[in-house]
Amino acid sequence: MLPNTDELLIADKALIVIFILLICLINGALIVTQVRKPMFYQSVKLMMIISLAIGDIIFALFPLVVLARGFFEADPTFMTCRLSTNITTYMSYLIHFVYGLGLVVLAAEVFLRNRIQSIHDNNYKSLSAVGASSVPWILGLIIVLPLCMSNVNYEYFCINTQSLDSMFGVSVFLPVSLSIVVSIVLNCVHFPTSQQGQTISTNHQPIVVSQQTVTQQGVNSTQYPPQGYAPGNVHHFPTSQQGQVISTNQQPIVGSQQAFTQQGNLTQYPPQGYAPGTVHYNPPSSSPYYSYPTNQQVMNQSSTVNINLNQGVNTIQVTPMNQRAEGQRLLLISIIFGLMVVPFASVSLRAAYIVWPDLMTKTVVTQSVFWLMAARSCLTPLIMIGYSNL
Repeated sequence: MLPNTDELLIADKALIVIFILLICLINGALIVTQVRKPMFYQSVKLMMIISLAIGDIIFALFPLVVLARGFFEADPTFMTCRLSTNITTYMSYLIHFVYGLGLVVLAAEVFLRNRIQSIHDNNYKSLSAVGASSVPWILGLIIVLPLCMSNVNYEYFCINTQSLDSMFGVSVFLPVSLSIVVSIVLNCVHFPTSQQGQTISTNHQPIVVSQQTVTQQGVNSTQYPPQGYAPGNVHHFPTSQQGQVISTNQQPIVGSQQAFTQQGNLTQYPPQGYAPGTVHYNPPSSSPYYSYPTNQQVMNQSSTVNINLNQGVNTIQVTPMNQRAEGQRLLLISIIFGLMVVPFASVSLRAAYIVWPDLMTKTVVTQSVFWLMAARSCLTPLIMIGYSNL
């Protein structure tokens, strides 16, 4: 049975236009979502997500646009050997290699996040984020491009004498396997939580405080108003063991940088001129006691506290930093990535050796796995949008 070439051409034209638009829109939205986050350029995770989204947009605007031109134009002479080699290398090999290694970098970032957050040099954080997000591309240029393009005979029928097994093995099967294995390992390891950092985000910049347990013994506690206290001000006392008292309209939340133990029966005195919605850094070094308000809430480990400062503290939102959920989401993305690109690589490797029942079957199978591979650039970025918010 012979395929209807006119109907196949119409279907190819429709699909390629749809995928070009979807890939650009979805990955553009993914990039905008990351760029709007504060100091995204200091986060390895966000920069890696942006890098992968840019790679998918290039996939839509370069190989797919060139193929679309071939579908819509009757004259195929524009497709030179060098252009054909370039789009095939990027579409079939390089983009998959970069995406697979990008997932490995994201998994490594989850595991090393506590150590990365302990760095206080913002310039070093920015360089680390940019460098880590560039690693898959650098390795792709060093490994994949020479492997796939060095043995092409541009003068004689554009024949590539390089083995397909080595090209697909290095650029597809190896990155897919690595991303899945690393994601499984990430889900099996135990994350240290005793010294994890805690980010308090304001309208200006985040303040990182360590998360340790605060213990208190006794009936009541004493809190003295800081000297020069005025409602709406932020008081900061440079002490060696500095507590943080965050007052809201309902009840305070206490964050501490050290583990304190206090004994004794103390009396609570309200601060002079106290007004709800202010932030105090208390106590001063001259105070004989480390005091905490009653009805205190000790901030749990592995949490992010987002504080919006607008004439004091209006809202406080505590969001758990669930690294386990990130590992599970990465495993899901890695599996979907493998399921959508491995069939294309497998069929391309064995197409010449498969005994097809008829030409129609061969056409349907080869076209299906190609568009499945293209759909990966739409589906995994959608999952990445949710992953970036974990």
